[in-house]
Amino acid sequence: MARFYTSLSEIESIVDQFSNHTLPADQWTHQAHLTVALWHLFNYTTEEATCYLRSRIISYNQSQGKRNSPTEGYHETMTLFWIKVIDNYLKETTYNLLESCNSFLETEFSKGNYVFSFYSKDLILSTKARAFWTEPDLKLLHT
Repeated sequence: MARFYTSLSEIESIVDQFSNHTLPADQWTHQAHLTVALWHLFNYTTEEATCYLRSRIISYNQSQGKRNSPTEGYHETMTLFWIKVIDNYLKETTYNLLESCNSFLETEFSKGNYVFSFYSKDLILSTKARAFWTEPDLKLLHT
């Protein structure tokens, strides 16, 4: 298994910096997004994690001087897509948080382009998908 993180404190540091808006914008990578989501889904119910992630991503973006608008910033469908993918993964594993992060990040499910297995580019980049949960148009997402 690849080791993206060697300790739980590395994961918690990313989550803490994200939550208190001190994570440098260039470190808010796809891997960091997934790590933060994994941490939330590991520590809260799916519903709670969804609420926290939605509000914290919007707040983090604002703290970094980024707009949350119809064309940039927070993306509802992307956020909920990744929550569903990660939640499905966590339901199938008995790993602790550190092992779950490392194992998930080495799967095909964690790759940034995985979303395009389910969504056409036109749909996922639409204003509608940014604003509201939008069902996939290419393949059903099992939950």
